[in-house]
Amino acid sequence: MKLTIHRGAKEVGGTCIELQSKHSRILIDFGLPLVDKNKKQFDFKKIKNKSKEDLIKSGVLPDIKELYKGEQPAFDAILLSHPHQDHYGLLSFVNPQIPVYLSLGCKKLIEISYFFGQTVYDPKNVKAVEKWKPFKHGDFTITPYLVDHSGFDALAFLIESEGKRIFYSGDFRGHGRKSVLYENILKNPPKNIDYLILEGTTLGRQNGQYHSEKDIENELTRLLRDNRSLFFIACSSQNIDRIVSIYRACRNTDCIFVIDPYTALILHKLKEISRHIPQSNWGEHIRVFFAPSSYTKKMAKDNTLFKFRSAKITYEQIRIKRNQIIIKDSYSTRMYFAKKNGLTDATLIYSMWDGYLREVEPFWNKYKVLIVKVHSSGHAYIEELQQFVKAINPTYIIPNHTFYPEKYLELFGAKTRIINDKETVEI
Repeated sequence: MKLTIHRGAKEVGGTCIELQSKHSRILIDFGLPLVDKNKKQFDFKKIKNKSKEDLIKSGVLPDIKELYKGEQPAFDAILLSHPHQDHYGLLSFVNPQIPVYLSLGCKKLIEISYFFGQTVYDPKNVKAVEKWKPFKHGDFTITPYLVDHSGFDALAFLIESEGKRIFYSGDFRGHGRKSVLYENILKNPPKNIDYLILEGTTLGRQNGQYHSEKDIENELTRLLRDNRSLFFIACSSQNIDRIVSIYRACRNTDCIFVIDPYTALILHKLKEISRHIPQSNWGEHIRVFFAPSSYTKKMAKDNTLFKFRSAKITYEQIRIKRNQIIIKDSYSTRMYFAKKNGLTDATLIYSMWDGYLREVEPFWNKYKVLIVKVHSSGHAYIEELQQFVKAINPTYIIPNHTFYPEKYLELFGAKTRIINDKETVEI
């Protein structure tokens, strides 16, 4: 069997891995890069209205034959690990005849992103898989594993062919709200793994003040209990673990979590996957604020907006109860409050990767809003990576989704096999 890391061997984001057997080819993830050649934040505007040829020439699209639209496809399938753009953001260029396998939650979130124009990828030829249930495609037998990650319903994959067993970790962690999934792999790992393709996003980073999702809930509870101001919180609407932590903190303190209609729709769409996901109709601790935006207009046209009328909270109601409120930040919401002079003595809880803060920090500084960082990583810490490797005990480890592949040598020694981008190796 042959393996090619088209991108991701020495960077976080833009993941794209190919496995080729005698008669079959599959691709694992096909994501947008997060950084450019100089490791600066990737400017997504640069790919707008560009042709496939231009993007291949500039290195944004991997130069892979018989994959793209207009070509006779030679790939049997694409495995998609989770709904983050750095793992699926280039799929719109792929020949739609190639089936994409993913989790049901991943499918629903990509459908929502497509509906709102956040992605141009229309997930039509996709197939939701059953977790832990093997399926065959060409020469490959594939078993999806549900993993703990900030990307909802994220998967790892056990891939078997030609007598080899490869485990692709995808993005994972052991300290989220689904840490039991990580613990279960440690207790009952996949056996006889020849190659572990292992993410290492956190290598080279500090762990931060808050270790786990439970720590986040506890700190939010403390802040809300000691509240003397109106809180906003910046986090992804698709980071369901974080949404649950905020909601639980509100229940702990008898406060109200105010979300926007977009977030309410995401939670509504995912309720069939888990009954533990907060819903806008759950009562007094969660409400929906209808700030005017392109999203609310789109939902009004689609008649989905009216599902959330019973949970509506007005600006005046928020103003009266401001010391019991935490508002999910969005562009439209913050602008609405700014126009109403409603940001006096407000506090922003920033609960995202620091790299995104520079885009919004000038706005909050303009209105003298205090920024408090409360965040934990969506990726495995070094000690979790070490435990993971010890449990699986692969013959070889292949670094992926990391800026520091050489650190794997320090952590895992002779098991490490570093492969460069675009390099094809026999495994």
